[in-house]
Amino acid sequence: MYPIEPEDRDLLRRAQEGQGEAFDQLVEGLTPGLYRIVRRMMPDRAEAESVVQETWIRAWKRRAHLDPSLPAFPWLARIALNIARDQLRKRWPIDFADVGEELYDHAEPNESLEKRLERQDAREQLARAIEALRPEWRMILALRYDGGLAYAEIAEALGVPLNTVRTHLRRAHLTLRQRLEADDG
Repeated sequence: MYPIEPEDRDLLRRAQEGQGEAFDQLVEGLTPGLYRIVRRMMPDRAEAESVVQETWIRAWKRRAHLDPSLPAFPWLARIALNIARDQLRKRWPIDFADVGEELYDHAEPNESLEKRLERQDAREQLARAIEALRPEWRMILALRYDGGLAYAEIAEALGVPLNTVRTHLRRAHLTLRQRLEADDG
């Protein structure tokens, strides 16, 4: 869950009033998280960047709807997901093969080549398993693990009941576990 700090409230309030520098600070602070979520759903980096950029344009236009007493990230995630969903309706399948390398490649300084290759293989195996999931499950996984949102924030961002989030997340975990175990066996 994204707690809202007093300085964030002030930043949100100032952005809502139309102060560009406050909005710029929001963009700078929240873009990496938005990009990680969107990148899990978009076929390539350029499209993900386009979605994030469009998200900020729409957020600026709709800033009057922003509640400074609440964290901005779930609101922004909802905008980004709606834009991504609209674009994804136009094409399938989604390729997740290259997702994660820049996000998750944290090699230890003294790590052996064998360990690094094992980790890379596991990452690729997980990416393929995620790619095979239903789109709504991928969205929930992205919001939970890439966006760090709480279940209630995911429900709000997607406009679905809280129990739907729990059910989809549980089913996604079970399906991933089964697919990964099948690949190992």
